[in-house]
Amino acid sequence: MAHGGLPTTRLGTRKPLPERVADDLRSRLAEQEWQVGDQLPTEAELVEAYGVSRATVRQALKTLEGQGLVITRRGRGTFVADDSVIRTGMQDLKSITSTIAEMGHVPSMEYHHRLLRPATPAEAAAFRIDEGSAVLDIQRRILADGITVAYSYDVLPRWVFPEGFRPQQLTGSVFAFLARSDGPVPKQAVAQVHAVDDPEIAWDGQTRERQLFVLLDQLHYDEQNRPFMHTKSYFIEGRFSFSVLRTVR
Repeated sequence: MAHGGLPTTRLGTRKPLPERVADDLRSRLAEQEWQVGDQLPTEAELVEAYGVSRATVRQALKTLEGQGLVITRRGRGTFVADDSVIRTGMQDLKSITSTIAEMGHVPSMEYHHRLLRPATPAEAAAFRIDEGSAVLDIQRRILADGITVAYSYDVLPRWVFPEGFRPQQLTGSVFAFLARSDGPVPKQAVAQVHAVDDPEIAWDGQTRERQLFVLLDQLHYDEQNRPFMHTKSYFIEGRFSFSVLRTVR
């Protein structure tokens, strides 16, 4: 057992070392091993605990800081960020529900609708399918610990789902459903970010009259560079916070 109660065998995956250290620290944060405002072990302590280099530890901490999970204060150390807001790195390509869970909250969702319909001309062009081909249209709200944090408007071409698929079979994370059904795996996404205050976004009346949203508009591509999912996620400002990790190349 290494210093700080961390057996280095916990890093036994094929990911690069900095990712493995970041993943393990993220799990410990989710388990509330440290509370908001607590200082994490020093770089030297983490080096000893994980059996890795100082450069690896620093890169892992930068990843967590980019995701809004920790705050590094020069000359003082690294501290746990406020967890009352769901935080994530804008560079992270993962489902909203998995992000919520990683922050130690309980994710859930409520659907406005899940239905198959003909693709619009714009959707057909985006997905490279014939106009009028079937697409799945999803509208839902995402909750963390029973509190609404986002509204998600998603469209996927019918080909991504297995034969015999019915819309009501889709529950929870779309990414997780596709993984279970051997569907496309998200590899990258082209995203745009906007500030929006459209009152029609919150179809359930759960927000104030002039609610500000952060819109993350993304087109997802799989490993074969096929566009397979268009998402327009409206995050309630103040309940979901994005960070961007910028590095020198």
